[in-house]
Amino acid sequence: MEKYSDKQNAQGVYIIFFVVQMILLALMYTILYAAFRATQLSVEKYELNEITAFAPTILVFVAVPVLLYRTRKIFLQGRMMVAILWMMALLSVFLVGIMIHVSNISQI
Repeated sequence: MEKYSDKQNAQGVYIIFFVVQMILLALMYTILYAAFRATQLSVEKYELNEITAFAPTILVFVAVPVLLYRTRKIFLQGRMMVAILWMMALLSVFLVGIMIHVSNISQI
């Protein structure tokens, strides 16, 4: 009969958290790539300034991995719910922000 091990359970939960983060990273990058392409089309169609049009998308491209790294560090400190809440909340803010930006520049 195996004994209950807090250390093994913590490692298992961390692996699940890591896998969920990688799935969210792939999902966010898919959405960000679509936003990037929509920005390219809007720049060509409406002759927008490229720096200001692409800045939010590139900023989020950089911010997402940094956010995932920081929340992983919080998770390893033992504050699991805080890490999950911060990760989901900030990814939602990034997603809504980039969608608002794309709809504004594409004049939908």
